[in-house]
Amino acid sequence: MKAVVAALLALSLPGCWYLRQGAGQIDLLIHSRSLEEVAADPLLPAHHRRKLLLIREVKAFGELRMGLAPSGNYTKFYDTGGEAVTWIVSACAKDRFESYTWSFPIVGAVPYKGYFDRADALAEARALEVEGYDVSVGPAAAYSTLGYFNDPVLSTMLSYPEEDLAALILHELTHGTLYLPGGTEFNEGLASFVGTQGALEFFRLRRGEDSTSYARAVRSLAREERRDARAKELYAKLDALYRSELSREEKVRRRDGIAGELRAGWKREAEALLRTAEEARRVEDLLEERVRRRACPTALRPGDLQTALERLAALPGVAEGPVNNAAVLAQRRYGRYDEFRARFEAVGGDWPAFFASMRATSPSASAGSAPTPP
Repeated sequence: MKAVVAALLALSLPGCWYLRQGAGQIDLLIHSRSLEEVAADPLLPAHHRRKLLLIREVKAFGELRMGLAPSGNYTKFYDTGGEAVTWIVSACAKDRFESYTWSFPIVGAVPYKGYFDRADALAEARALEVEGYDVSVGPAAAYSTLGYFNDPVLSTMLSYPEEDLAALILHELTHGTLYLPGGTEFNEGLASFVGTQGALEFFRLRRGEDSTSYARAVRSLAREERRDARAKELYAKLDALYRSELSREEKVRRRDGIAGELRAGWKREAEALLRTAEEARRVEDLLEERVRRRACPTALRPGDLQTALERLAALPGVAEGPVNNAAVLAQRRYGRYDEFRARFEAVGGDWPAFFASMRATSPSASAGSAPTPP
């Protein structure tokens, strides 16, 4: 998950959370190294060096061609030791789509809270569960400080496939370009669309339409749009239940049954897709990437492919486990591709015109250059 935690800027405010998060941010600043220094390290694996070069290329593409705000972001590198840099907690009422929110300086009210320490995040989650909320806790791939600090490349980013890494960089750069305080759904939906669409264009223009990189970016975008469509369908069905006159207890009792029916249909669709040659290639690409970066300890045996296909057919996120409203809202928050795509196509795919349209829609958003501290 990608999260904006610019509340870290309020280090001078009282409170244990601010102090602990401030200490974590300071650690990132102190122990970050320049990309040039890291890339020159003879012990750095060659595929990691290629990804550092890719990040620089994607950043330049985003700033020069797409009009994302120039910044010092992603010019330094921070080694997380293989751990997630931050953990995100979100919560929601069980019988309606009403997020629990936290309020911070600068960013306003947001439906999540970040922690550098996983134990702190779990403690917050347990407290919210005791209060009767659906709670979601997960690692964030990256976060934006909205220009207050130069955000580094995190070592965990280098485990991402190229198409996902490019989308992630462009996603985070979007937050420093256009940001609406308190407008989490707009901010994250916009950044997700810009990231995936921008990555697609990057590989088409820089690698060519016949390249493997572009083909994988196309499949990645299609995969995200399918997941977004499923989240939208589940949200609509559950929202209708929650708005009914049934009791709270009955709503909570029925929601898993509604989700189960939808998931059964999604699984049939996924299994049909997995029978196609294109989807089989996609899965092979994913497995190859995981083996190459040692996410799998050994190469897969021929018979393992079908097992992997069946496992992937289960579908991630909103398609697994008991209904969790916090998880459903998180998927919806980072999706809504159809809404932003319609605006993008309305201006003929012109990025400056698209961002101008977004600013006109959200006049209170911080726009243009990344904001500077007061």
